[in-house]
Amino acid sequence: MRSLGISDEQAERVFLLLAQRTQYDDPKDSRDTPMGILLNAVDVPRFAAHLGLLSEEFCQQLRGLKQLVRMDVLEHRDGSWEIVYGPSYTDHAPRAPRAATVTDQNVCGIHAFFMPGWDKYSTWGRDQMMGCLYAQIIHNNDDQDAEPRIWITPPRYAPQTIDELARHVTDALNPYQAVPLPVDLVKKWLTEEPLG
Repeated sequence: MRSLGISDEQAERVFLLLAQRTQYDDPKDSRDTPMGILLNAVDVPRFAAHLGLLSEEFCQQLRGLKQLVRMDVLEHRDGSWEIVYGPSYTDHAPRAPRAATVTDQNVCGIHAFFMPGWDKYSTWGRDQMMGCLYAQIIHNNDDQDAEPRIWITPPRYAPQTIDELARHVTDALNPYQAVPLPVDLVKKWLTEEPLG
């Protein structure tokens, strides 16, 4: 905790509570595995009470936490929260070694998304903890630390194949496009690094 440098005692207590309840498969691989927790709407008052906070105070702490710790904090309309953190998730530099083309059989780690205009920060891959593929799509003009414009993650999405992921990403990208994108092109940007 000291290495994170959280000076706000209340924020530190909230982060510690989340960290204690985060599950990941293999502690010895924690450097390579994103960590995360999904809080359902019923978890919020329970966690807040555990810390002696009101539910809204706890939610405010969650909203502010990403300013203190490199993490993504997503608040959903249904009252649930997705919180993902850990060095392999927030340090975008290390990426899995790439095969010539990524397939359903060799998806592992974090992969780049090569769509022009969206290729600077966007990533996708297999989330071992959730048991599905995910995508985090960020426009090149957006701040790297801002909330991504597009999240393809549970509970709303749980794609098992690259084809499914490509369809979800295409549907989410189309409102940003003058002309609808073909799914096959989006799949290519997911799976093939451009030449040159």
